[in-house]
Amino acid sequence: MNSYEKKFNEEWDKYQAEKKNVYPNVMLLGTSGAGKSSLINKVFRRDIAPVSDVKPETRGYDTVYMGADYGSTVNLVDTAGYEMGQGETYYSEVRKTILKGIDGSPVHVIWYCIPVTNERVQEMDFDILQKLMQEKSIRERICIVFTKCDEDTKNGSKAKDLKRAVGKSLVFPIRSFETSANEKIDLDLDKLIEWSASVIDDVDLRNNFIAAQMQDLEMKREYAKKIISASAAEAGVVGAVPIPFSDAVLLVPVQVTMIGKVIDVYGVSNLVNISTAVISDAIITNLGRSIVSNILKMIPVVGKIVGAVISAGVAAALTGAVGYAASELCYQNVKKFLEGRPVVWDSIFESGEFSRLVKDNFKNRREQPG
Repeated sequence: MNSYEKKFNEEWDKYQAEKKNVYPNVMLLGTSGAGKSSLINKVFRRDIAPVSDVKPETRGYDTVYMGADYGSTVNLVDTAGYEMGQGETYYSEVRKTILKGIDGSPVHVIWYCIPVTNERVQEMDFDILQKLMQEKSIRERICIVFTKCDEDTKNGSKAKDLKRAVGKSLVFPIRSFETSANEKIDLDLDKLIEWSASVIDDVDLRNNFIAAQMQDLEMKREYAKKIISASAAEAGVVGAVPIPFSDAVLLVPVQVTMIGKVIDVYGVSNLVNISTAVISDAIITNLGRSIVSNILKMIPVVGKIVGAVISAGVAAALTGAVGYAASELCYQNVKKFLEGRPVVWDSIFESGEFSRLVKDNFKNRREQPG
């Protein structure tokens, strides 16, 4: 193992040790049979029933599934669902959780589920929503999710009628989204995820929400681009005073943090049978070797431009290219996994595809003006 690989592994251990393990709290409200569990399963690819194996903490009407216990980066607060005549008790119990929070952390997002199959919004729903919207601290973080919209009419008249009813009855405006349990019908699901991420103010919590959701891979890709862009700029600062290729190890802290964040935003460690140990021992070790190999291959190319040194532009382009390659391979393999196709996780960065992506993206970045 050369100095670059050694430094790469050391920085990865440091990244893991310093990473903030803070999880956003997502609460689901609504009547029994409103489709809360189906919504969880579709957004997070988690079936709430088997999750009971992790011994969830039951608090009155609320059942709390801590992400750390079931391999996710989001805590789910799944309310039992109220029956007719329980509205006041339900609201009282739910309000306690909202105001108290989960282990000292507030409820960050609230999805109030109403199935379009009901064809009308129950008076209890209106009453509970009115009371919840009076709470200024949560008003901007609650939305209505119309579920089971695959059972709506062809022109979506049921959902339209429910939206009109809500608009007329609630004092404060509230966002609403249409969803379906049908795997082939997404409707507003991506918009729901995007809105939910936007109302989470804390960056680390927002990133963990994006990592946990497994519905919108394009959103993950866009956030990865932001991470890579910021890291490339940081690498450019390191190379502001040109450094020899033998000192490429100076870029390692930036590159490792970037790659760690990219892997995290795709939620790789959240996937079934993917442990932190696999990522550390196999994926990261192989990735370090691949990056070293690519740097050495690029020496002749860069040498013709800047005399075999890493300038600010080269440092930024190389780091950006590495990040792009890691992001694309994470994207491709997470997509394969979610489609039910086999993925050999410990070798996703070993193939020639990683080298090709780095080389092509590096060339494109070097050719861009400015």
